[in-house]
Amino acid sequence: MDPAVAKKFLVEGASVVIQGVPPGTQFGIDMNSWNVRDQFMGVKMIPPGLHFVYYSAVNVAERSTAPRTGFFHNFGRGEMVVRLWDPKIEDIVDDVSDEDKVRMKENMKNIDKHLGVYPYNSWKKWIS
Repeated sequence: MDPAVAKKFLVEGASVVIQGVPPGTQFGIDMNSWNVRDQFMGVKMIPPGLHFVYYSAVNVAERSTAPRTGFFHNFGRGEMVVRLWDPKIEDIVDDVSDEDKVRMKENMKNIDKHLGVYPYNSWKKWIS
């Protein structure tokens, strides 16, 4: 990514933080997906606008994947969306208190290293 673009999205970009996602889970945004590792907490530097966040629970031992599910979100400039992985239903829930959301935003410096960078190179395909 061009340094000027990176600097812009560092300030203007949104982030989605998901607490407790188990390793191996398929996680994606727009047209990109990954199998996450144990320290994954989400994606940062998301350009403002409408995006599709999706995920599938994975049983690593049996090599089986649950159906993909997700949500659309119109990310605002600098917005942080915080969600929680519920292991009982193997789904992401919006069950995070406002206090916890404020704490996470204040702790962004420590969370940052656990966030993947939005794949800017594919963004133009997504918005076309």
